Amino acid sequence: MIDLKRPTIADMPRIASLDELYSIAILLGQNVIGACERLKLDMEACRNGSTAQVFEDLADREIAHIHSIRKQAEDAGAKVGVDIDDRWLALDLGGDPAREITDNPYLMTPYRALRLAVINKERVFEILSALAAGQDDAVIRRHAEVLAQGQLSEIAQLRLRRRQASRSEIKTAIDRAGLDTPPAEMAKFNRTVQTVHAIIRTMTLIVRDSWTSEMTGETERILQGLLEDFRDFPNELVADEDRAALEARVKQTNDNLFSALKTLLRELESAADLFLSYAESGCSEDVIHAAQTKAERYVRRIARIRDELNLRASEHSP
Repeated sequence: MIDLKRPTIADMPRIASLDELYSIAILLGQNVIGACERLKLDMEACRNGSTAQVFEDLADREIAHIHSIRKQAEDAGAKVGVDIDDRWLALDLGGDPAREITDNPYLMTPYRALRLAVINKERVFEILSALAAGQDDAVIRRHAEVLAQGQLSEIAQLRLRRRQASRSEIKTAIDRAGLDTPPAEMAKFNRTVQTVHAIIRTMTLIVRDSWTSEMTGETERILQGLLEDFRDFPNELVADEDRAALEARVKQTNDNLFSALKTLLRELESAADLFLSYAESGCSEDVIHAAQTKAERYVRRIARIRDELNLRASEHSP
């Protein structure tokens, strides 16, 4: 059951100094470390050594990231560990998706562990981005933006690890499309983008057309936004496959809208992972830049779907 009174980003107080900003950033990181350490102990109790090691690695990685934030604060002349509003202490990072993943520790795998890590880091990114967007002080806003950008770098690395782990656990339509080889030139990259967009667009159409009766106005707006985001390329880049062939490839077996949205979310995550792997490959500067841009856009689209899933889950909680 979701506690609807739990504070959200919109409930958070404005911050008035760099001391508060960096203290909050470190607190968020410490929350991530605490969750990893608890889950490591759970994995050890379940005799799941491989996943316990993943959580230990994630905690060590976050400790190193906090050291980096402390250095940034020192360079900015900011103090850390100052008193902050109690609402920051109660802010839930992972939300319902994180609780869903950790529901049964005996089912935890390296892939699910890394997926949980991505969800938590994306939540930290959202919080820091919201702080930057709502900040009137230009200095505090600039530092918040830098901290948020640092989270995107962490997310990129975690998604690459998760993509590697996913190959032994689950295959999305994008995974099955045979796109793993990084393109060396923009023409091939654009064709790959078109294939990915066609898969996501077709899946979005299937969700929209199959579950119209269950949709709220907000769900319709989110799906329409996806259709606009993943619109078809010019005719010379359109794939040979028609919609019927694509529908056969991405055919869903979901029996309700909630499950269908979760499947769509997984495809978006797979797309982000794919383009991050391209950015990591270093084939050409043009491809690297384009792949990074695509991946960052997808992180924001993923957040919209996840917010909608959280809302729908809360509406159906007892």
